Amino acid sequence: MKTIFRIFLSDIKKIRTNLMAFAVMIGICILPALYAWFNIAANWDPYSNTGNIKVAVANCDNGTKLASKEINICNQIVDNLKKNTQMCWTFVDKEQAENGVVTGEYYASVVIPENFSESFTSILSGKLTRPQITYTLNEKKNAIAPKITDKGAEAIKTQVNESFIDTITTELAGILNYTSEQGNKKFTEITDNIKSAIGDVIDNLSAFQSSISLISTTLDSADTMIANTKKSIPDLEQLLAQSGTLTSSAKDSITAVQAVATQITAATDTVLNSIDTLYSNTESSISGITGEIAADADKAAEKIRATAEINRKTIDALNNIRTHVVTVGEKLGIDVSIMTDAIDRNIEKQNAIIDKLNSGADTVSATGHAPDNFESDVNKLITDSKKEFDGIKTTWNTSVKTAMDTAVNEVFKTLDGISALLSDAGTSVPNIETALTDAQNSLASLKSCLTDLDKIIGNAKNKLTDMQKKVDDISSDQALIAFIEEVSSDPSSIGEFMSSPVEVKTVKVYPVENYGSAMTPFYTILAIWVGSIVLVAVLKAEISRRDIEKLGSNVRPIQAYFGRYMIYLMVSIIQAIIIALGDLLFLKIQCEDPLLFIIAAVVSSIVFSLLIYSLTITFSVIGKALAVIILVLQVAGSGGTFPPEVLPEFFRSILPYLPFRYSINAMREAVAGVYAQSYIEDLLYLLIYVAIALFIGIVLRKPCIRIMKFFNKRLEDTDLII
Repeated sequence: MKTIFRIFLSDIKKIRTNLMAFAVMIGICILPALYAWFNIAANWDPYSNTGNIKVAVANCDNGTKLASKEINICNQIVDNLKKNTQMCWTFVDKEQAENGVVTGEYYASVVIPENFSESFTSILSGKLTRPQITYTLNEKKNAIAPKITDKGAEAIKTQVNESFIDTITTELAGILNYTSEQGNKKFTEITDNIKSAIGDVIDNLSAFQSSISLISTTLDSADTMIANTKKSIPDLEQLLAQSGTLTSSAKDSITAVQAVATQITAATDTVLNSIDTLYSNTESSISGITGEIAADADKAAEKIRATAEINRKTIDALNNIRTHVVTVGEKLGIDVSIMTDAIDRNIEKQNAIIDKLNSGADTVSATGHAPDNFESDVNKLITDSKKEFDGIKTTWNTSVKTAMDTAVNEVFKTLDGISALLSDAGTSVPNIETALTDAQNSLASLKSCLTDLDKIIGNAKNKLTDMQKKVDDISSDQALIAFIEEVSSDPSSIGEFMSSPVEVKTVKVYPVENYGSAMTPFYTILAIWVGSIVLVAVLKAEISRRDIEKLGSNVRPIQAYFGRYMIYLMVSIIQAIIIALGDLLFLKIQCEDPLLFIIAAVVSSIVFSLLIYSLTITFSVIGKALAVIILVLQVAGSGGTFPPEVLPEFFRSILPYLPFRYSINAMREAVAGVYAQSYIEDLLYLLIYVAIALFIGIVLRKPCIRIMKFFNKRLEDTDLII
């Protein structure tokens, strides 16, 4: 620990005594804060400034006449838009609107056609024509602007719909009060429509009566079919008896297959055991061959070739097993591909051993000496092959043999089930005859019910005819007349209510004052990560040889690791505190708990700096590149801007593994309102990356030192890459 602090104090002294280094460190501390502050300020409240986005409006509506009254719906819409500050509504003619969108003068345009009011009120004339508004937008001009202008277009649509309901309801009420003669005329039209509807129902009932007659005829045909089926029952009984005999024969065949499978199993087990013996012979033959070569090279060469022949016998045995396994698989419908693939791989290994042995024998015969490492190489090949063969035996015992037994047993079970079903079917044949007799009786009952239903429909037709006559008297109903008078007395208030009958009450949970405060967690965490990248770009991760000599030759790698990291830790914490305090005091963001906000920033700076430092000290330039790559992935897939649910599948899948997610979520808790459990869980998940960073920087660094030295040396040789 003492050595670590000596390294840290040495780094502090270097910075303190060098004015340029001190200035650079000040810049490093402030630069990430500027990155965060400018982005937060730029996004402070963009949706309050949409009034600067130009949207052209061209009102070409000529209006219409309704009940001798001039109506122009779009004049009302234009008047409302002039009061609306949501967009910079610019009122021009049609040509200017369309050309302005093309040239980029306007982000979008709204063109109201000449027949808009006429189509708008067509419902009152009985000729429905859906009014249309042409909305044109320039998506090239800006990526976000179309989403904002879409909201404006949607607002116009909502306003038009409300105006539609208001106008139609008002006009309907006004028409009722226009004149007594006109009101009575409308009322007469309504009663005529009711009478017409009743007449349609009567016609439908008549058609239903015709359907009942058709169904009765179909029932007669069904009765004939059931009688013919009853005659076929003796033939069915004979067929079931024959099926029972065939099932017994099938069971006998399966018993024979089972016996064959047992024989194959025994033969395979024998061959597998023999291969084990062959492996033992191979291992014993090759053992000590180096000494035998020195004593008698020719004799040793012959022994090596004899060992190769043992391996050829092993290949023959493996092929024999493969043939048995394939036969079993084909006969019983078992997937034996795993075992056959393993056998093929083992045969390849056996061929490699044979090639190695023959090559070695030739070398011994020619030179009197074995190739370098000959015995160890052969033993390694034999060991690998033996390991592969052990896997074949395991697959045979645990998978293939079990599958064989299961397949035969399943067939037996199936045949037993078929036998039971056939037996039950034979028992059920008499019951089928009884059921058919019952069905005949039910059909007779159904025909009787249909006859009764026909009588009921006839009575309903008579009652509806009486109702038609009563509708003629409705026009004199005093209660209905009173309702019409009430509606017509104040048509404007009725129209206003119908246009917006429901009021929505919005309740905000964890409200955020502005967009800048909502985006603060993302830009703050992003700036902290960028600050750590700037640190590894400016400060050396490795301690120089000169510094090590000053400290003594007994400086261990882990001491050097933590000693140099202390300066990274100090600067990254300063960066985080400056960023957080600037957010709170300078930008005055919304923050429900400033202390937890600062803690989240500091913890994030510790985790990020340690992770990036570990990547750099272990993988050098590659580590710095990895830090940038991780940054890119986190900017896109951390859920800092868009909800994670709307991101592509790839980013949703990596989201749980990104440290940004937990840092941003912890800061959001502090900004909008703390839910303690979520805050603590996010920080705990974030601290997991400390263990990952330590693993990379301490454990993984050691085997990578030699590789990275070579890599860096090759880069230095280019005189181009740092």
